[in-house]
Amino acid sequence: MTELLRLLALYYACEVSAETRFPSPSEWARCMGHYHAVKAHFAGDLTGPRAQIEGYRAWKMWEDENGVLVAQLRARAVR
Repeated sequence: MTELLRLLALYYACEVSAETRFPSPSEWARCMGHYHAVKAHFAGDLTGPRAQIEGYRAWKMWEDENGVLVAQLRARAVR
């Protein structure tokens, strides 16, 4: 869970940053890496396009189930 929280914190920081300015190419690449890593975490053993879709769906369900934690991570990213 610690690795997941680290990845989510990095991704949410990217989200917050992108709301205020356009990311540089290197920032964009780094943030996309975080995005894909989070989806891969939730995809488990799935691979290929199905992993991308199912990983994203599982991530969003996890966010719905852990709203307080997600809000805390997003609030920390704003600071």
